[in-house]
Amino acid sequence: MTESDPTMDPADLVSACRRLYAAIDTLDAEAASRVGVTRNDLRCLNLLAERPAKPGQIGAKLGLTSGSVTALLDRLEKAGLAMRSRDPNDRRGVIIHPTDHLFDVLGPIYAGVASRIREVGGQYSPDELRAAVKHLNDACEAYEDAVPKV
Repeated sequence: MTESDPTMDPADLVSACRRLYAAIDTLDAEAASRVGVTRNDLRCLNLLAERPAKPGQIGAKLGLTSGSVTALLDRLEKAGLAMRSRDPNDRRGVIIHPTDHLFDVLGPIYAGVASRIREVGGQYSPDELRAAVKHLNDACEAYEDAVPKV
């Protein structure tokens, strides 16, 4: 379909987002199963893959109580996927870091997806790539804005 294709409709974006969400959900379920963690554990690991975090930040992002975060972190530490360390800026604080093992076991599962996305994106013109990135960011904002503010 081209830009001038009259059969394109903004509702097609909603359908594409649903398909993307379903595909991500399916891959995440497989990844969680392969490494023996829960889906919430995987959500936490995704956060940690971006940057280390404090337990309170993890709880806020995942909507978990401090007790649930402690149990989650205990599971991840036992599995060798995350580790606790002292916060150098707060002697009572803890920071959670991903381990190399996390990237060793989950990296290969997601590497193919990242590679394929880069491959497809490399075929886009600069304007198409800008539009694709803009759409994905706009869709993220739509999802984030849909979360009720407490």
